[in-house]
Amino acid sequence: DPDLVQRNLKSIRESNMPKVVKYAVVVFFMLTWKWTYYAVSTFSQLELIQYRKTNKVDPEVEKYHKAHGVNLFSLFTPSKLPPWFSCTKFFVKVLLPYVVGRFIVAPLPYYYLFGESGYKYALINLALADLVTNVHSFMVIVPNHAGNDMYQFTQPCKPRSGHFYLRQVLGSANFATGTDIVDFSQGWLNYQIEHHLFPDLSMRSYQKAQPLVVDLCKKHGVPYIQENVFIRVKKTVDIMVGNADMRDFPSQYY
Repeated sequence: DPDLVQRNLKSIRESNMPKVVKYAVVVFFMLTWKWTYYAVSTFSQLELIQYRKTNKVDPEVEKYHKAHGVNLFSLFTPSKLPPWFSCTKFFVKVLLPYVVGRFIVAPLPYYYLFGESGYKYALINLALADLVTNVHSFMVIVPNHAGNDMYQFTQPCKPRSGHFYLRQVLGSANFATGTDIVDFSQGWLNYQIEHHLFPDLSMRSYQKAQPLVVDLCKKHGVPYIQENVFIRVKKTVDIMVGNADMRDFPSQYY
């Protein structure tokens, strides 16, 4: 999962930089989440899938890069990037179209309507809106799969199997749920457990499914984690800076 911050931020977690600098890096990632972290790690996963179709991937190489992850800072050390990741392709196909469309083309109408000042203020508003939406995206996406009470897995399992469904609960966390306003404000990602259990289910159906899932987990003694989003953010930041570790799923149960 691209959200596995313990893996993707291993270089930050294990670095010797002062803790205050690590927290500054976390703030930077929160403000630029979609550009500098999620886009990079997701692009790497997509490129790996394409790379496998035409190349034989050394299992040890793939294991190494999966363990270390990819983020913005990885781009400054190309020699350590996986063989399927092209910096040029990432900038040309991912970042460049977004930057040009969002910050050059989108404000142009304001230039023709209101002149240079209109373009400038439109650009400032777009930039601020992007920062705000990055923070919002970080808060409703990342903490769903991070925390010292979450399990991480090192081996795949068969889709739609009993083990698969167990993993979705053990590796996910929900936020506050139950009302349309709360659910809408969090993009229905506050039902992360139900989302991973039933990816084809409609968002409105999560409200109906959740009590059934909770009862089922309680019946079989499966931990069902649901906490306030700000508590989950705190636990996620602890993982990002190396204050805490996620749980490793016991190898004997694979």
